[in-house]
Amino acid sequence: MVLGGIPLARGEELRFDTPSQWQRWQLPTGALEPLGEGIIKAAPVHHRTNAVRDALAFGGGVRGAGSNAAQGILVMDGDPRTSWQPASGAPADSWLELDLGRVVSTHQVRLVFAGEAPPFADFDLLLSTGEQVRDNTATPVPGTLIYRIKERYGENRRHEVVFVPQTPEQSLIQVLRLQVLRAPPGAGLAEVEVETFGDNLALDLGRRGGGIEIVVGLDAKSRDVVPLGNAQGLADGKLYTSWLYGRDIRSPTDVDAHLTLDLGAVYFVDMVRLISAVIFYQQYNFEFFDYRFYELLTSDGSLAPDGSLRWEKQFTGWPSALQQQQGMADHHFAPVPARYLRLAWRFWDANCSGPEGAETARGCAASGLTEELQVFGEGYPRELRLRSPVLDLGGDQNIEALRWQAHTPPGTRVEFRSRTGNELAIQVAWHDKEGKEITQKKWEKLIPSFRGSVDTTHVPGGDWSSWSNAYLEPGARFSSPSPRRYLELEGRLLSATPQAAPALDWLSIAYSPPLAQHVAGELFPVAVTAGQEVSFSYFLKAGGTSTGFDQVALEASVPLRFSAARLGQENFAVQADTTSRGFRVQLPRPLRTGELLELRFTGAVFLDGTRISAFLLDSRRDPLTRQPVEAGDADPDIPSETDVVRLRPGQGLLGQLELSSRAFSPNGDGINDELELRFSLLNILAESPLHIALTDLAGRPVRQLRTLALAGPQLFRWDGGDEQGRLVPPGLYLLRVEVEGDARTPQASRLVAVAY
Repeated sequence: MVLGGIPLARGEELRFDTPSQWQRWQLPTGALEPLGEGIIKAAPVHHRTNAVRDALAFGGGVRGAGSNAAQGILVMDGDPRTSWQPASGAPADSWLELDLGRVVSTHQVRLVFAGEAPPFADFDLLLSTGEQVRDNTATPVPGTLIYRIKERYGENRRHEVVFVPQTPEQSLIQVLRLQVLRAPPGAGLAEVEVETFGDNLALDLGRRGGGIEIVVGLDAKSRDVVPLGNAQGLADGKLYTSWLYGRDIRSPTDVDAHLTLDLGAVYFVDMVRLISAVIFYQQYNFEFFDYRFYELLTSDGSLAPDGSLRWEKQFTGWPSALQQQQGMADHHFAPVPARYLRLAWRFWDANCSGPEGAETARGCAASGLTEELQVFGEGYPRELRLRSPVLDLGGDQNIEALRWQAHTPPGTRVEFRSRTGNELAIQVAWHDKEGKEITQKKWEKLIPSFRGSVDTTHVPGGDWSSWSNAYLEPGARFSSPSPRRYLELEGRLLSATPQAAPALDWLSIAYSPPLAQHVAGELFPVAVTAGQEVSFSYFLKAGGTSTGFDQVALEASVPLRFSAARLGQENFAVQADTTSRGFRVQLPRPLRTGELLELRFTGAVFLDGTRISAFLLDSRRDPLTRQPVEAGDADPDIPSETDVVRLRPGQGLLGQLELSSRAFSPNGDGINDELELRFSLLNILAESPLHIALTDLAGRPVRQLRTLALAGPQLFRWDGGDEQGRLVPPGLYLLRVEVEGDARTPQASRLVAVAY
């Protein structure tokens, strides 16, 4: 989808602040609070929820009643003053049935009776997992329901009755039926509460922005990726639907498999319930655990150096005899941030046979039959992602800034990234009648009645930029290439604590007509010696400048000192002002299309790949208007076409050490009282430990400094004092500098004389 602009009167802002505008984004709606006023905020995850209160949201509700069915909803409204009362008559008409809409893991069921009359005196509570009776061919019989649990309460005088499951299997509930056998006049059921383990994060994976992947045979030759439609039964909230890998694999080597849930957001997870097989067939219960050796792993989405997900093991081993008997396993662990949950198991064990080839009691195969996988946690998610559609600005525009308003409690933040381009590609998706995406070839082979929709969308083309660095503060200048016609944004709502979450009120993109339709800049020289002062020239040529521009700014991560300007072959008198990141020049007149501007300056570079960026500005426009200059061929006589400076190879991390004097006399007379040490750190992108130590010639420590430093010039001063501030005795001392790099720790040393 390409979204047109939602401009203000001047057409200079694209704004998102209403539910209809946000709904065009890719949002994990199942993980968000209702948009309401257009505010985006994560919904908290809870332990010990009441499944009756949100049964309607899962398609549940009153499944039926023997009488007064219209009153049935009153037991779900949270108001103890309202109640369902069965009609007086035979017990056959005195029943009420509730469907929770999904199977839940339950701590207890609580029945609350109306307080203005005695409670039901005799009644049965029947509980079902939602399973249907199966015939001799194991086919479910429509309209039937199996009640695993039946509890009779006779001579009841309590207004509150609580049922507590005694086994894990009993805790699985979807349907409740109350059969009233004897009720005094006026007696009524006011509320039904089903206290669950908590919100099941495996439900509604699609609405949460997640999904399921199952792979059997992880090696390249036998790898089989299970279609998503076949896998959804293990996380659909229905115990009577399941996932089972039906192919028979017998291999001379081990066959491994894994099942991965993408929860759609990073949650604080602390429990996983794996329900393998808890089924009822021909009046018999069958419980078995269809996993042998397996592992349970979680990942927050961070990547290892090879690009794969980093995983943290929460369990590894064989199921216990009790778990095999119950057909399910519960895994509790300390809360961990997790977006992905993986169940990895040995599908076929090639070494399980005895000397005669007979399978051992454990068996060779574990098909991974799974009726339901439930995931629990608590608090706000650690990370939510939202993605805009492709945004169309209607033509090349100078994209200036990203603004937003958000409420960010301590420990939370909002950030965005951007990418831009001028080309769109068309992406076509074919679906069957069930809505499942299939290949075009398979779609064409289907008869028309089995074909589904064919959807066409626009996606970024080949000229799009990579994602920018994160914008951490609203009002940040736009850093993706501009001017461009199309852009995309990706946002993250982050929480360091499960107790708080940020809320995004609105987002806007400021843009304006470009100062030049196309502009190129290139630098010379682009290969230099690290830490050495160099004279540079930046060449700039613009095209399509209807009104021109009269300012140019050069910025870098190192100091830049302007020296001169030339227009073509002539000197050009400009006014230069130093800025926090470089300098800005005011031209005596607007630059016109095709004119070549050269800006000369000096600077020292300490980091390989240092970029010297140029921006066009105009004193007649809003000061916010800054058009970035893209590297290109500005002057055909300059073999550069880049604005990136590279360091000549062969240099280490530590530049030349320079002392202000080989000897100094810290006697307080104001002459040569202090020693200055100057050196450079090279190619250190992240803060690294720097150690400067002074020792006497016997190696005894005198003074030391430990700090973190980045690439660039460094200055250390010594006043002749030791760690306690006392002047050291006259003599020779060794000054050593050491910096820790990724693979080595270079050091350099100098002798220093102290005299009085």
